[in-house]
Amino acid sequence: MADTADNHSNPSHDARDAMRRRVLLSGKIAYGDGAFSLDCSIRDLSQSGARLGIRGSTVLPKSFYLIDLRAGTAYDCGLIWRNATQAGVKFHGMLMLTEIKDPKLQYLRRLYVETCLR
Repeated sequence: MADTADNHSNPSHDARDAMRRRVLLSGKIAYGDGAFSLDCSIRDLSQSGARLGIRGSTVLPKSFYLIDLRAGTAYDCGLIWRNATQAGVKFHGMLMLTEIKDPKLQYLRRLYVETCLR
């Protein structure tokens, strides 16, 4: 779980599948079947990935879920790059939190509801 992608700056040129649009959204990163979660900001967003704002000391695993609190969605993410305050992720799939049927993923819905009630 503690494995992270190599720390480096966002490359000036990259191989994105889709253009990202600038946004400023609240998000939550979740992994370890819900044992670990942390707040983040979503800075850029596309159909294929996102750029996240994170705390400098945060350790991220190679894969996790990103909850978009505004849209009520969860993205299955892979960590592509990381620097001190940001991370780039690629999406492998998306779930509507209101439609989750898999009991193993119910923790995503619970985290979403708990965060929205704060």
